[in-house]
Parts: sequence; structure tokens; C-alpha cells
Amino acid sequence: MIIVTDHAVLRYLEQVHGHDIEAVREEIAGLVGEACAAADRASLPADRIVLAGACRLTVRNGTVTTVTRPRRARGRRHVG
Repeated sequence: MIIVTDHAVLRYLEQVHGHDIEAVREEIAGLVGEACAAADRASLPADRIVLAGACRLTVRNGTVTTVTRPRRARGRRHVG
């Protein structure tokens, strides 16, 4: 079995598919920047979840560590 690292996937997306990885990084930072600044001003904990549009970003000590889809509220079903 061949293992493909995250680095290789990123470079493939960048080199073969023409994705601008730095632009994506800046977009993610922009999504969480304002929310984290507001939380800092309110002296909230450094670890937080930021909901931005269609994604849920986990921030630990000022670093976005993962991006997932938001959880649906219990008992609700998506229709459509």
C-alpha cells in the first residue's frame, strides 16, 4: 500500500490543479481573525470553535488546527 502525505497532496493540488494554497491559507485566517480578536477582547479562552459560513474551524492557541462542517442540532433533519 502506498501512503500519500498531506504535503504531497498540497503540492499536487498546487502544481497539478493550479490551486493557490497561500490564498486558501489567507482566506481561512480571514474567516477566524475577526472572531478571535473579539473573543480575545472579551478575555475568552484561547481554544475556541468559530462558525463561518459553511464551515466550523477549531482554533487552538491562535492556530487553526482543523476545518469541518458544522454539526446539526439534535432532532433536526436537513431537507432539500
